[in-house]
Amino acid sequence: MSGAERVVKKRAKRWTHEQARKVLERWRASGKSASAYAREQGIGETRLWYWAQQFEASDTRVAPQFVAVSVPAIEAGAASRRGLEIDVAGLTVRVGEHIDVVYVARLIAALQESHRC
Repeated sequence: MSGAERVVKKRAKRWTHEQARKVLERWRASGKSASAYAREQGIGETRLWYWAQQFEASDTRVAPQFVAVSVPAIEAGAASRRGLEIDVAGLTVRVGEHIDVVYVARLIAALQESHRC
């Protein structure tokens, strides 16, 4: 097949987040199925679903929240006995003096997520 005989499929222009959001809003407002709307607009149905998933994932992400904590003065040597207690979703998490803060943050996030289920 020569170059002249080949039909080159035109690649769809990439959407910005704003363009995708507008298309999704129009699709949802139309009340049509994804396939019907995509066919009518001349766009790929998978493209609609891809962007819908992207926005759904970003909408459900919870931004980190920081809470001011007041820690009372601790006597020398008492820290290893007392540790720290954190109340998360009605559960109390007790951690020792030398705990990895990243681990504690992941633990708290997991507890909050499991509490939502």
